[in-house]
Amino acid sequence: MASIKLERLIKNYGTFRAIKGIDLDIADGAFVTFVGPSGCGKSTLLRMVAGLEEISGGTLKIDDEVVNELEPRDRDIAMVFQDYALYPHMSVAENIGFGLKMRGMEAGEISKRVKEAADILQISPLLERKPGQLSGGQRQRVAMGRAIVRRPKVYLFDEPLSNLDAKLRVDMRTQIKRLHNLLETTTIYVTHDQVEAMTLADHIVILKDGIIMQQGNPVSVYERPISRFVGEFIGSPKMNIISATVSRDSDKVNFTNEGFALSVSACEKADGQLIEVGIRPEHLIPCDKENALIAARVDVLEPLGSDTHAICLVGKQELTARLDPSLRLSPGDTLYLRAEPEKIHFFDPESGDRLEIDVPQQAAA
Repeated sequence: MASIKLERLIKNYGTFRAIKGIDLDIADGAFVTFVGPSGCGKSTLLRMVAGLEEISGGTLKIDDEVVNELEPRDRDIAMVFQDYALYPHMSVAENIGFGLKMRGMEAGEISKRVKEAADILQISPLLERKPGQLSGGQRQRVAMGRAIVRRPKVYLFDEPLSNLDAKLRVDMRTQIKRLHNLLETTTIYVTHDQVEAMTLADHIVILKDGIIMQQGNPVSVYERPISRFVGEFIGSPKMNIISATVSRDSDKVNFTNEGFALSVSACEKADGQLIEVGIRPEHLIPCDKENALIAARVDVLEPLGSDTHAICLVGKQELTARLDPSLRLSPGDTLYLRAEPEKIHFFDPESGDRLEIDVPQQAAA
């Protein structure tokens, strides 16, 4: 196992700076996910750790050793790719052990390690098959087995589940989580899927345009997003954002828009300015009209069995509420909603940054 430290790490492609001075500490044995939209730099950053991309500036350390100039084979890292990269003419056992054979390891030790990896991944009955005889999930487990037999300091996963169907993705997430719990090896996992990022990692890193927007425990990032971007990116369905106008009335500050009204004790915004209010779909609670924060008109209903997503209109703004399926609604109905004060977030409409505003208990009920 190993700790990893990125210090002001930079990657340039000509005049374009893809990675813009990233600082990051990854603890020994941690499972870290890099997540963000396409083009945010997450795969580039992973490939820099692997040694597959040159570092334009800054320092990369593995176990306090600077590895900027080390070749990939000398970094003691194993990488699992999106496309599996298996040799079609080799058996599963030969694919798993190929890297060890190329390093000159004795056949007996290779066979032992291949068997151990196959047992861990539950693919022992497949060892004599060729990749073309395997399902997508089985091929991905073979690719993982090839990494396991190396017994490296660090595992790197580059969107390994993106080619699988929805059910297999869930199954393989469980396999990868179980594997990390067993091996306790430092792992970096790249994905654009925030559900994968949240469920797998003990530390999540959200990237945008080559910089870290926020990092931390997945639950803490979910509960206190530092910006509108993070709030909307993490969580499914995404966070609702309602634009409201600030006004003062006696000792209260009001945030209002058509179908929305919330009063708070203090706010730095001046009268007439806008503020953005964020509430996650699962934190909206149906209530009576007198206690409502929001009056929404139901537009589309999406029954999912375990819950129902109600896509509503609040004035001209769209909002999604995640509701109990026993609640009977029809398009065109008025749905009154409230939220607990600690579940309401505020963002600056220009910068997108989080604003710290206290919501009185009665204001959100």
